[in-house]
Amino acid sequence: MKAKIVSIGSATRDIFVKTSQFHFRKSKGKKGIDLCLNLGKKFDIEEIVFDCGGGSLNTSIGFKKMGFDANVLVSMGEDAIAKKIEMALKIEKIHLIKVPSEKETGFSIIFRKPYGDRTIMTYRGANNDWHEKKVPWSRLKKMNWCYLCSFGTNTKFLEKIAKFCKKNKINLVFNPGASQRKLGLEKMKNLVKNCHTIILNKDEIEDWTKKQNTMDSMRELNEIGTKIIVVTDGKRGSIAFNGKKFFKQKAFDVLRADVTGAGDSFSVGFVSALARKKNIKEALKIGTANACSVITQVGAHNGLLSFGKAEKFVEKCEKKN
Repeated sequence: MKAKIVSIGSATRDIFVKTSQFHFRKSKGKKGIDLCLNLGKKFDIEEIVFDCGGGSLNTSIGFKKMGFDANVLVSMGEDAIAKKIEMALKIEKIHLIKVPSEKETGFSIIFRKPYGDRTIMTYRGANNDWHEKKVPWSRLKKMNWCYLCSFGTNTKFLEKIAKFCKKNKINLVFNPGASQRKLGLEKMKNLVKNCHTIILNKDEIEDWTKKQNTMDSMRELNEIGTKIIVVTDGKRGSIAFNGKKFFKQKAFDVLRADVTGAGDSFSVGFVSALARKKNIKEALKIGTANACSVITQVGAHNGLLSFGKAEKFVEKCEKKN
């Protein structure tokens, strides 16, 4: 019997835009690079791609490809964007659990830079409009795993999800978004202590825990109660901690086309491996393979792998080294 998983979080309609009219400059007073356009001018778009996205959609499609009985719980409006998303999920044979909202469904524009980097503008809309009384909790009791990603800042609702998972023996995986991290770790402890796994990137975990050392940050989350903490760091790979040992994995060398969905696809691979009783070291490899495959194509779904193909991807990449 297939393991059942539900992804809870954001759903959006995505437009990927590429143009040579962008220019870049070093940010003044901040880390990073600014993406700039000339004010008051029109410019041509050289490439445009339409897709459905958001953390819950990206991961549910990935989990389906990995062999899960995939479900997705999202808040959406009654509009054309919602219908597009519903159609996409139907094609992928993913079970939709919809929380209706009077707000418009989420929407994102992704500005692509050569070699994969991007800037995203997002209208969150219904993604920030959750009503726990509208959630069909009885449908969630059947799940083996729950993947909780970015949505809203209602801590009581988040804690209810965590307690629900614990009561029903559902493995909870948490990938906190910016809005949740801004609440601070102290306010999130009741959620963190009930997590099976937390997955973040290096900047996110250090900002959330207010520590300058990644391993210290991972130790703190483990001490609160999370069993496994995973941190990704782009081209530098990933690291996991289970309270006893740190496990490291290098990124595979691939030609990047678009990094959108890299984090989601990594999480999908990692969790899918754990669900198949693989060890943490193997799970890091499967997560890395899935992420590296996704970033070779435009969009968050096009490069997603089945579990078998992810294993072959790992084998192929390891032979190169």
